[in-house]
Amino acid sequence: MAIHTIMLPDMRYGDEPRSVVWDDEAGTVEGTHSDIPWMQRDLAAPKPVNYSSHERVLYLKDPGHDPAEFLWLLKTAFWPILREPLRSTLPPVFDGVQLSPMEPAKRAERDADGNLTGRYEDGTLMGLGSYYS
Repeated sequence: MAIHTIMLPDMRYGDEPRSVVWDDEAGTVEGTHSDIPWMQRDLAAPKPVNYSSHERVLYLKDPGHDPAEFLWLLKTAFWPILREPLRSTLPPVFDGVQLSPMEPAKRAERDADGNLTGRYEDGTLMGLGSYYS
């Protein structure tokens, strides 16, 4: 357990890298990134934190201490952080760590074998941030 500094591009400032300082022992976050206030609210909220959306069902049990759950906060702030070359800039605590599991939204269409199709039940395409991201 340690303090991890992540330089995360900030879309509000033209993708300029801004700091996200995560203390995984204390379960806190500080820094200069524009999304720090909502990250702090999520970490301070009663658990589990409902991180569901129209595309997914997700409850975070301990995002302040669990790297797989903290990744959701980083992904929400700047989703390309999960892809190279940015992924390799994350601190070692994230090495080999995948996002904590989620369930696709109930509206997600499935084929005859139960596999997700990438569409909602009404046939419309799922957008960015869907179950593939």
